[in-house]
Amino acid sequence: MMEGARGDAGAVGGPFNERTEQGRRDGLLVAAIGVMSGALYLVGYAAQRAVFLNGQSANVAGAAVRGTPPDGSRLALELGVYWGVTALLFLLYALILVLCRRGGLRDGRAALLALSFPVIFNVGLLFGRPLQSMDALTYVAHGFMGGGGLNPYGTAAAEIAYRDGTAGLARELASFGWLPVHGPSPYGALWTWTEVLAASLTGSVAGALLLLKALVIVASLGCAVVIWKILGRVRPEDRLLGTLVYLWNPLVVVEFAGEGHNDAVMILFVLLSLLFTVTARPALSAMGAVVGVLVKYLPVIFAPAQAIYLWRTRRSTRSLALSAALALAYGLVLTAALYWPFWIGAGTFAAVRQQGLPFLAPTPSGILYWLVLHAAPPEEAAALTLRILGVLFLLFVLVVGWRARDAAGLLRACAWISLVYLLVVSAGTWPWYAALPLALMALTPRGVFLPMALVVTFTSRLVAPFSNLVNNRFAGWDDLIDVATVVSVTLPLAVLLPLCVLYWRRSTDEPGGVGGKA
Repeated sequence: MMEGARGDAGAVGGPFNERTEQGRRDGLLVAAIGVMSGALYLVGYAAQRAVFLNGQSANVAGAAVRGTPPDGSRLALELGVYWGVTALLFLLYALILVLCRRGGLRDGRAALLALSFPVIFNVGLLFGRPLQSMDALTYVAHGFMGGGGLNPYGTAAAEIAYRDGTAGLARELASFGWLPVHGPSPYGALWTWTEVLAASLTGSVAGALLLLKALVIVASLGCAVVIWKILGRVRPEDRLLGTLVYLWNPLVVVEFAGEGHNDAVMILFVLLSLLFTVTARPALSAMGAVVGVLVKYLPVIFAPAQAIYLWRTRRSTRSLALSAALALAYGLVLTAALYWPFWIGAGTFAAVRQQGLPFLAPTPSGILYWLVLHAAPPEEAAALTLRILGVLFLLFVLVVGWRARDAAGLLRACAWISLVYLLVVSAGTWPWYAALPLALMALTPRGVFLPMALVVTFTSRLVAPFSNLVNNRFAGWDDLIDVATVVSVTLPLAVLLPLCVLYWRRSTDEPGGVGGKA
């Protein structure tokens, strides 16, 4: 998997076989950072659980779900511990990256330790319950719905709490902290079939949840392997650094291993598609993108940049056209086969359209929506805002895609596309949304992208407890939405803009650079 890395700064010499006295000391430092991080993940999990239970009170399908009595002073302490642990985890994460950039992981023992600890963190969190999001439990609900005759695209997940035949399922889900709040599925058909398979194989909420979380962890670790392979081809000197940027990130560890979000599966196929793109295998590249879209629809935003790159680097027009036609044919057949049992026309994608609607918030999309509201009623203003953002974003994607003259330029372009989508175009953001930009910024772990990988993920983790505060009635979304968007969107934008100015001059000498030399 990891043979042949170069011995440059931040890379691993040979097959992890370099041994030095300084390397032994670096290995001890990595071990200390790993042990401290592991202890912090345990404390953080305990703090998350305390916040999750503090004030929990619900009645689902006639069954009472209770945590501990609401206590504001205890909540303040619990949140303080959570935020303190989060800050320390990111500090240790930054220390590992600094050590790698300075060449401290060239020793084989230190490098292997650095790659091993995050795997241990992932496996350890596999057996914990989701505490900050109900999405993984809703995946389980979709699985039992799809296998029991209810279409997840036409029936809201919340409805199972009010149906006689599914009330037992709702009560079992509620014992894990699930609430009947989600609508129809916004996910692609491949993920829906994955949910159904997990439910049918296990037959229980606990079993399906464990199986889906295990799949997500395997996908997340697979992302690290593909990042390693891509960088080995495009930026060998940054192979270890880029892999650690993704693998050690606390957001990736908690949101995927702890919370079980399916974004890890989508990201894996995005990265595989890019790997096949830079290795000049257009049919496999297109199929990777199609499969990613069949998990979640977001990977479509990278298609124009990849298409431009494949056209520019084609060996022959005929070969490229044949590959594209084959990929299109296979993709259509696969898509039709997966969607056919659930197909309800345009209503199949109703939840996706609903999620994309803009709302008033201190974000670029929210501000644009506010301006358009002065000239049109809400429904028309929302549609016009989406059209404006869509056109501007498409132009941006085409420009950065056209400027990508080589494989490194394509990776930078995709990182910019994901970052701009998250911070400018997206109507709203959840903490795990930052994982896709992180994975793509890990492919260019220099310049603007290295500090932004830290900022975007750290601020996202800061607002992760907010959903529990709403569910346990300590606050309403109207009270927290502005705070959440300022912290996770406005603050990263405020950091990004001066960073772009700082690195802009360096990019002028590198073809395809956009806002920062890698």
